Amino acid sequence: MSIHPTAIVSEQARLAADVEVGPYCVIEGRVEIGSGTIVESHARLGGRHGRVRIGANNLIQAGAVLGGPPQDTSYVDADTQLLIGDGNRIGEYVSVSVGTEKGGGATRIGNDNLIMAFVHLGHDCRIGDHVTITNATQLAGHVTVEDHALLSGLAGVTQFVRLGSFSFLTAGAFANKDIPPYTIAEGHWATPRALNRVALRRAGVDAQERRNLDRALRILFDRSLTMDDVVANIGRECSPSPRVKHFVDFLTSSERGVARP
Repeated sequence: MSIHPTAIVSEQARLAADVEVGPYCVIEGRVEIGSGTIVESHARLGGRHGRVRIGANNLIQAGAVLGGPPQDTSYVDADTQLLIGDGNRIGEYVSVSVGTEKGGGATRIGNDNLIMAFVHLGHDCRIGDHVTITNATQLAGHVTVEDHALLSGLAGVTQFVRLGSFSFLTAGAFANKDIPPYTIAEGHWATPRALNRVALRRAGVDAQERRNLDRALRILFDRSLTMDDVVANIGRECSPSPRVKHFVDFLTSSERGVARP
């Protein structure tokens, strides 16, 4: 274990033998850090309240603040958590709090994510795997970001909104409704504009399935249809596949409403 002499590490903290902690870091309270994780200078992990569990092989860059109390006036010393998986890079001055009891008790970040500088992830957010969140993007509480989504710089997302898998929220966009999987969304307020063909192609999705998903998306774009009509028409006009099923399930499970152009 390599802990710089200027770092302050709580007696309650549990660090794997090969964790590196840089200069002027503060690790306070019940914090667990897994093997191979590097914490660069001036980061602050944990706090007086709640717990933080960080997995293996993460890079936590300078000035990150992870596991402080949520920005929620109803939170009072609850035993909630921030859970971070493996292989993540968390950039400079990123802030992520523990969860709240009313939000399920945990803020969660999955595996192999890139979270760039000055990003804020509110309490009870759920970030999947292989997600990229670009500089200065701000997520309110209870936001869900599914696997392989990309949020470009200076984007914003209001509370309880979901961003579907392989969705792309463009720079400066603000989302207040659910952004469907596989779509590129832009605007204030953000609406889907097109299929995210580039991401799907890079993920190995073949041309036939991309056309299939594009057909489903065009049905959603028809504002003369109710959501029940959209689902029924997708069932008739699109070939069954796991991705089409996920698209339909996302639409039918929305609580905030699905963004449509």
